[in-house]
Amino acid sequence: MATTGPLLLPENGFSSLSCQKFAFAYSQFSPLVPKDSLFFTYELESPVPSLVSSCSGTILELGPGSGSQVLRYDPAKVTKIYGVEPNQGLHARLRENVKKAGLDDVYTIVHCGVEDTEGLRKHGIEGEMFDTVLSVQVLCGVPKPEEAVKSCFGLLKKGGEMVVYEHVENEVDRLTWAVQNLYNIIWPHVLCGCYLNRRTGRTLVEAGPWSKVELEFPTKEDAWSTLPRVSGKLIK
Repeated sequence: MATTGPLLLPENGFSSLSCQKFAFAYSQFSPLVPKDSLFFTYELESPVPSLVSSCSGTILELGPGSGSQVLRYDPAKVTKIYGVEPNQGLHARLRENVKKAGLDDVYTIVHCGVEDTEGLRKHGIEGEMFDTVLSVQVLCGVPKPEEAVKSCFGLLKKGGEMVVYEHVENEVDRLTWAVQNLYNIIWPHVLCGCYLNRRTGRTLVEAGPWSKVELEFPTKEDAWSTLPRVSGKLIK
């Protein structure tokens, strides 16, 4: 599918039937109280809670969806959060969850993509202004992931952190890799542009001259997983 600049948004925008259905389904599975949601419960056994709670200062959250991470922020560490979410169909539920989390005064929803310079500028986003960029299972659906991550690098202050938890291509087992690629024929069309076989770990590492990379990559224990993860932090 051809794409344009905005993060997660197909060329024909949110009018795309598949993305409309995705937004509806995602909202249904991620209810008003995120702690009761299927995604929230699944992630309790993952590094996600500790990664999100470590975010501090002025934060750029990529693809917050309907707000499945908002209860995991530590309010004492947060100065301001900008949630870049181009799928407008998710905004209403996101606003409700932000309010539920008590983050109304510090959370701003940004309706554009992270590489959309003009869109970001309308919200006062430009230059090296962020202490943290958070990306939880988002880069699998970004139309131009390399461009998006480089944009994030440019928006981070020196010493700022990019905090990530992303599913990636299985490079541990060739059979599982083949299954991933077979599933991937249909997967992006069902889940609004989500790709199973991206080398997101490499994309992150190569986005810029990081001063430190603290990422955990898939191991032999992930050999049979079609959704192995890379997680951790990259420090500018």
